[in-house]
Amino acid sequence: MKVSTRIISGFGILMALAFVALGYQLSVIHQMQSINRDLSAINFHSASTALRMVQSSETIREFSLKYFASRDPYLRQLESERQEFLRDLAELQKTVRSERERSQVQLLSKSFDDYWRMFNRVREENQSKELEYLPPGLSIAIDHLQAQTDVLYDAIQFSIREEVQRAAEAGQKAEWLSWAAGVQAIVFGIIVAILTVRAINQPLRRLTEGTHALAKGQFWHRLPAYGGSEFSELARNFNTMAERLGELDQMKKDFVSHVSHDLKAPLASIRQVMHLLLQEIPGSLNDQQKSLLRLSYNSAERLAAMVGNLLDVSRMEAGTMEYEMAARDLMPLIQGVIDEFEVQAHEKGIRLKLESDQPSVSVECDKERIMQVIGNLLENALKFSPNHGEIVTRVTKGSNGSILTTVTDSGPGVPDDHKRKIFRKFHQVKQGKKMAGQGVGLGLAICKTIVEAHQGEIWVEDNPGGGSIFSFILQAATVEEVLKCRQSV
Repeated sequence: MKVSTRIISGFGILMALAFVALGYQLSVIHQMQSINRDLSAINFHSASTALRMVQSSETIREFSLKYFASRDPYLRQLESERQEFLRDLAELQKTVRSERERSQVQLLSKSFDDYWRMFNRVREENQSKELEYLPPGLSIAIDHLQAQTDVLYDAIQFSIREEVQRAAEAGQKAEWLSWAAGVQAIVFGIIVAILTVRAINQPLRRLTEGTHALAKGQFWHRLPAYGGSEFSELARNFNTMAERLGELDQMKKDFVSHVSHDLKAPLASIRQVMHLLLQEIPGSLNDQQKSLLRLSYNSAERLAAMVGNLLDVSRMEAGTMEYEMAARDLMPLIQGVIDEFEVQAHEKGIRLKLESDQPSVSVECDKERIMQVIGNLLENALKFSPNHGEIVTRVTKGSNGSILTTVTDSGPGVPDDHKRKIFRKFHQVKQGKKMAGQGVGLGLAICKTIVEAHQGEIWVEDNPGGGSIFSFILQAATVEEVLKCRQSV
């Protein structure tokens, strides 16, 4: 399933749940409004009518007693109160809704009819008499009317309480369902978010790792490309790109290796011929001819060094560089390299110094490769140091039994944004016009590869007195390795 489809489906379900919850909420709200309308429009009106009838029953008792005590004018008032009671009773018969209320209204109507019949009978029997109290039958009828009025009022109040309780239950149910829908939506939203983030994050992480691998030159790296999502299509395109880059990189390596190897033999012949000419074996030369030949010989030497570096880089990239590791005294190795550069340093008036806190320092290394590292560092220092300067090579003990070697010059230094880049292949620091004899930017890359193959580290920092300090760390040889090396010698 595509990522966009997952996202749209997940949020579509969330929206559907939200609409269902909203529809239910609207239904419950409509139901509660209907209940409230019933309470306000019917029940409370019926309650007020029933309460008025309770008061009217009291008035009927009072007027009945006064009528039999003093006759007129209480008959007209009693008749008026009777008509009002009957109107209220008729209105209740129309407005009450529950069976219990209707039953009580019917019983009240019967009680009132019983009262009125009893009143008329007592009235006919005592037309000329004045009574100080109501006859027992009439008193019982009035008491029953009042009691039935109270019962009806209680029934209406009970119905109101039932409606209120029903509204409360509906509200509570709506609240519970709202919480349930909200929690369900949150849980489902979290699940959708986790699945969506996982569907996006994992391919992105693999793609990030793949791009980092390509940036490091690991063109063999491939991404899993199963499925039909956008990321799967991107992974397939990435794998195609990595394969093509690997092919181009291999073509480049093969080209550099073959060209460098093919140039090595002609260069060796040219150097040998020039060396013989400078020795004047074929015949004598004048000073101008010697000067021109010496310039050509130096150029051939630099070109041979570049070709050698290209071959070294090719072997390193192919993983065919071989190292003969053994315990070596670092001091004689450094001194031997310094002796090789004495002539060049003398021409520029630069003094080469070797300093150490102890006369002998043994490290586990490949002799030729470490001499190559020191030679590249000294060569760079000679190129960039001004005339009549000083280059100091210092050997000291580092932490954890390591040996620290530094080469300090007084040149222009390395800008901060280039301190890590100069150890990359073909990287050069541009400081104005290109210097004569400046290489192609492979020396420091070779140094880094050799030092790392020795489980060491190389870096550059600023010299407080001006210039740069190139440093690299090698692991000190153990006593057993030193003794073994001496025995083999």
